Amino acid sequence: MLSVDEALSQMLAKAKPVADIEEIPTLEATGRVLARAQRSTMDVPPLDNSAMDGYAVRIADGTKLRVAQKIMAGAVGKPLEPGTAARIFTGAPIPPGADAVVMQEHTTAEGDSVVINKRPEKDQWIRRTAS
Repeated sequence: MLSVDEALSQMLAKAKPVADIEEIPTLEATGRVLARAQRSTMDVPPLDNSAMDGYAVRIADGTKLRVAQKIMAGAVGKPLEPGTAARIFTGAPIPPGADAVVMQEHTTAEGDSVVINKRPEKDQWIRRTAS
């Protein structure tokens, strides 16, 4: 059996440095490796949005909240009022005041309210701007 040092030595002996750098169209780049780091020229995502269907909440507000609004992807919600939740769908903007999204699977609907069965962590299921 090879030792770690021997295995590393053998691998390094066979490794070859990159000699040439090519510029090719992005659609032809499958299976290629970048020669240098790239940075986006814009924020992706461009705004805080939900990574999950569920409810946008303020964690400190508790586990039973009145559902005050519904935010679809492409729509803009109103600021989250204390003691309320917003029904939210994947890709929809996070309303101001919300600090987490609770997956719909971790909730129970009760009339015009939602009961949170599993308390979320801060920023859970939120894709932050430029993350």
